[in-house]
Amino acid sequence: MMSRISPEEAPDSRRWLALTLLVAAFFMVIVDSQIVMLALPSIESELGFSLGGVQWVMSAYLLSFGGLLMFGGRTADLLGGRRMFLFGTALFGVASVLCGLAWNDEVLIAARVVQGAAAAIMTPTAMAVLMHTFAEGPERNKALGIWTGIGAFGATAALLIGGPITDGLGWQWIFYINVPVVAAVLLFGPRLLKQTPVQPGRRRFDPAGAVTITAAIALLVYAVSEAPLVGWGSGQTIGMLVAAAVLLVIFTLIENRSKAPLVPLRIFRSPTVVGGNILMIIVAMAVYGGALITSLYAQQVLGYSAVKFGLSTAVYAIMSIIGANLSARLVARVG
Repeated sequence: MMSRISPEEAPDSRRWLALTLLVAAFFMVIVDSQIVMLALPSIESELGFSLGGVQWVMSAYLLSFGGLLMFGGRTADLLGGRRMFLFGTALFGVASVLCGLAWNDEVLIAARVVQGAAAAIMTPTAMAVLMHTFAEGPERNKALGIWTGIGAFGATAALLIGGPITDGLGWQWIFYINVPVVAAVLLFGPRLLKQTPVQPGRRRFDPAGAVTITAAIALLVYAVSEAPLVGWGSGQTIGMLVAAAVLLVIFTLIENRSKAPLVPLRIFRSPTVVGGNILMIIVAMAVYGGALITSLYAQQVLGYSAVKFGLSTAVYAIMSIIGANLSARLVARVG
């Protein structure tokens, strides 16, 4: 005689709809890290960016996103994954509207910082909700596979959809297209998404660690990007490099003494962790830096339209799918 599964043990019948919401939000976050590349020449001419300054439309987002990512994950543990995911999504939507309405370069960069901070809350909290929605086993593995595939495709699909939007509607619409996705998540999220367990006991954050590491990286990037204009030996460049180094030392001291460190320093004793992070930094520099330079060169020097350049990058999307499949098989075989 077969035993019946209690309602508490039965999987939620709406879990795949919940996954659809989560991956749609994740796709939006990843797309926004790349889609602006097609619109940079239009943004540069319309908002009057200085020479080399337009790269901050990308850098502002990526720096706040990467610098606050671990802090965003911590909020899921202490305040609840669903709650913080919906908050981050709402903030992302507001920032997207502000980006589209930006009347000068300073407003656009500030809005991109907020957008990146919102993405840093959304991504880890969405992952926490996903892990809580699907029980360990084949279904969770399938859900994680869909999540990873959407992320890989989103980074390259942005170049395909950014061109037609920029040429057809204007660069502002690369930000406005986020609004329907945000609205759908906020409308259906409270009904479909599960609340993740909240860590009991006293809530401890590490805002000082998040601020110092983000500021250190921002100063480092700004110093390197401005050095060709002001000189590598100028007071500005040296001063910013020194300030970045000081902030890194302060960050290390904060993490070493914090009761709830953002980055437990003991993880750096692992050669695998250190080597993997260094490799990812090099890959990210090559991918994002190369794509930025290629976009500006193709549109400003070779005279490509945004649509033509976007279509010429279709090979990126194709190869990302092929590479994801091949690497998954290779890892499974080696493991």
